[in-house]
Amino acid sequence: MKKNILLIIALVVVPVGLIIMKRKKALPQTRYTIGILQTASHPALDAVHEGFTTELVSLLGTDVSFITQNAQGSITQAQTAAAHLHADGKYSAFFTIATPALQALAAVEKDRPVIFAAVTDPEPLGVMNPTTNITGVTDMIDVPHFIETITKLLPLTKTVGIVYSTGELNSTEMVQKFKNELTTHQLQALEFGISHESESAAVLQKACRTADVIITPTDNMIASAISTIAAQAVAGKKPLIVSDSMLINKGPFAAQGVDYKKSGQQAARIAHKLLTQDLKPHQIPVESAHSTEVFVNTTTLETFGITLESITLPVTPV
Repeated sequence: MKKNILLIIALVVVPVGLIIMKRKKALPQTRYTIGILQTASHPALDAVHEGFTTELVSLLGTDVSFITQNAQGSITQAQTAAAHLHADGKYSAFFTIATPALQALAAVEKDRPVIFAAVTDPEPLGVMNPTTNITGVTDMIDVPHFIETITKLLPLTKTVGIVYSTGELNSTEMVQKFKNELTTHQLQALEFGISHESESAAVLQKACRTADVIITPTDNMIASAISTIAAQAVAGKKPLIVSDSMLINKGPFAAQGVDYKKSGQQAARIAHKLLTQDLKPHQIPVESAHSTEVFVNTTTLETFGITLESITLPVTPV
């Protein structure tokens, strides 16, 4: 009788145990976990995030997962988030979006791979060296082509106002490149720095009073305040040309810059190499993601009384 009872228990318990074991085995196992630190939320940086995650999933499938920290434009939050990411041993690598995020993570993470995108020039940041754990994709535009575009699009231009964030190192570096190139075209450069987003309207009003054309570098504060900046430029009857093509729908006269989703995809392919091949970040050169395509906002063109037919260089109307 006892044997029969034990047999019955075995027949019931063992299959249940097998089911439990089977269920555990069925759970997806993530081989790589990527910690993402994003500087802020705006269309360009969100596009980088989307391009990176979707491309890496297409390359690695269920072998990769992501945990994102967003600093929401705060340097302090970026530093805090970077410290948390660094302290967690589960991350195989890190992806930083824009300069403040790279600076924050590079300050604490010296060993695991850090891939970046939406950074104009990593060299002045002091994070690159012969054995660096950092590589990625820059969004440095083709400055000579950008200035040449202005001379062809608006040939009567004599004075160019450069509006930028004084708190972003890459922006100040790019301002100098703009000034050097403007000088070669015999154009006068005027600087208009913004230290806080709340100053945008006042700074633009001042720029409109003194410059024929207003330009901006790739700049996180500029991107966040672009609606205000574009509206002030239109009100001041001065064409605004930006270095971020994704901002063209926000009202600028024209835009020429990188495709941020594609730059995120480029960064994902770099991450894939680092994760799956016997390579270190310093063995993979930093890549560029600039584009020479020029976009124009047809609604803004109308406010200036300009038609597409009157523009003599190839443009993409939006």
